[in-house]
Amino acid sequence: MRGKKHKPLKFDAHLNVGKVYQGKTGSVEMFYTGKEIADYCNYFNLTHAVCIYDEHENLKELIDNTSTKIYGVQWIVDNDQELDCGKEGWHGIKLHSHRGYRDGRKYDVKHPKRKRSEKEQSKVKMDMGELRSFGMDYADNYVKEILDRLPKGSLVYMHSQGWPSITNRARPEHLFMLATEFYNLKFIMGHAGGYGGMVAALPGPHVPPTTREKGNHLYTRSIRNYVDSVATFKASAHYANSVHNLFLDSSCYTPDKAIALRDTDKWCVGSDYPFGVNKPRNSEGNDESNHWGVEDFHKPYVWNIDKQSKLFTEAMGEDAVQEGFQSLLDYCEKPMEVLAQEQFEKIKNLKAHVKAEKVRYKK
Repeated sequence: MRGKKHKPLKFDAHLNVGKVYQGKTGSVEMFYTGKEIADYCNYFNLTHAVCIYDEHENLKELIDNTSTKIYGVQWIVDNDQELDCGKEGWHGIKLHSHRGYRDGRKYDVKHPKRKRSEKEQSKVKMDMGELRSFGMDYADNYVKEILDRLPKGSLVYMHSQGWPSITNRARPEHLFMLATEFYNLKFIMGHAGGYGGMVAALPGPHVPPTTREKGNHLYTRSIRNYVDSVATFKASAHYANSVHNLFLDSSCYTPDKAIALRDTDKWCVGSDYPFGVNKPRNSEGNDESNHWGVEDFHKPYVWNIDKQSKLFTEAMGEDAVQEGFQSLLDYCEKPMEVLAQEQFEKIKNLKAHVKAEKVRYKK
């Protein structure tokens, strides 16, 4: 009797189920059922996936409709929100700096920890109705209160926002600082420092302007965005290499992100499905007729995990993507003590290498 064939390892570092925002803060919500996300897992023959979810019932529906091993991370918006710890598929939490389901009626963005009273809520004028929301300030102590409640070894998936601003609290260094304080938890940096797209695109071959103009000049925006994205990708790889409890989700591909990820083995391809362009773009509400489905999965959209894998393979070599799948599996499954010991060995070898290079240079 022939043994059952095992599917080759294929890990998606970033899926979403339940409520999903299309784009910027306050944008239209989508809602994808567990069955819809399971269709994606099954079509692409995923063996494992980290999946962000809003309600446990949506995660459970996903698990029940696929053989893919799902590492569910619960979207948390309140420091007193009940954790699904112990429930099927729960492996940790998701925190987001710019989107979330943090109702703008209940919270003041300037004082995100304090909830408004019902009387105060009734007086709030909402320009975008009930869809208005905002994410978390990673530098605020209420984020630490949330992390303090997590069991040892829990996954903490955190969005990173690629944007050249001193007020951006979701840069790689902020996640690194939290990882070095909460060294009992496993952090995953979403997007490896920045999502990418046009924000990370190399500016066109134009002569820089020399006459000062008022306003946010195209040159200013493009050169800042590109240079900052390259710096954040490189910083993300360096931070991941430096500690035992920080890993990178690649979503989505850019040439410079691929170049930066060559310097670390702690990364994995992520699709961020179904985030991105819903169809048609800017569809209002949760119109299920506009959802992506099996008939669309062959198309080369940004959320196509095979397309993402192909792009990174072309930039990094045939083995890089497969090694990334294995790296994330090891990261999720190994005890914290093992990860810490492996990091110790890396640092020890690095110190020996640096010492040898000094000796070689003197000669």
